Amino acid sequence: MAQSRPTGGVRQMSHATYKESHPLVQRITHWVHLLSMVVLTFTGFYIHNPFFDGSMLWMRQLHFIFMYVVLVALVARIYFAFFSKSALTKGTRATTIDVKNFIPQKENKGQFVQTIKYYLFLRKTHPRTGKYNPMQKLAYVAMMVLLVFQALTGFALYGPFAAAFSWLTIPLGGLMIVRQIHYLIMWLFILITMIHVYLSVAEDAPALKLMFFGKETPVKD
Repeated sequence: MAQSRPTGGVRQMSHATYKESHPLVQRITHWVHLLSMVVLTFTGFYIHNPFFDGSMLWMRQLHFIFMYVVLVALVARIYFAFFSKSALTKGTRATTIDVKNFIPQKENKGQFVQTIKYYLFLRKTHPRTGKYNPMQKLAYVAMMVLLVFQALTGFALYGPFAAAFSWLTIPLGGLMIVRQIHYLIMWLFILITMIHVYLSVAEDAPALKLMFFGKETPVKD
């Protein structure tokens, strides 16, 4: 099982990184999702408060185009979670149905509090884990749920669909409240993404070679 090693104050994981951990289709949906979120964040900021002399019409159009793109990527990722395989733990080529990585596993049993302690620097070694630790599972599932709700609030704010989404707008208190919720969720996405990037670099740098270039990293003694 992977263990952490202190390296100049940054605690990185020591394990082999194989393509079975992140198959090609998962890497593609990951990067499509990331690109879409970057465009949606940029255009969302502009729609909220134009910060240069540009076309609001084009920004709105681009925002909704990439909303559809990110939703397609989400549906594809959920589909492949049920109909594709990946490794249940890092450092192995053994695979099983991918959705098991998002539900409680014996590899993560009783490790939620220990994982929090590790992230808070109250524990030196990384707890045993599956492909994803309990905090990752929670974050990834939360991202999916938030993305769906973000899409619903986005449709409610979009003129051609606004009337059809009154069932959502009215209970939430009107378009202004829906807009504020939409904006708040965007900041949650930014925060989660920043944490994700930091932990990817600090905790599992070898996996970045796989995610970016499809390059496996054999374990080093």
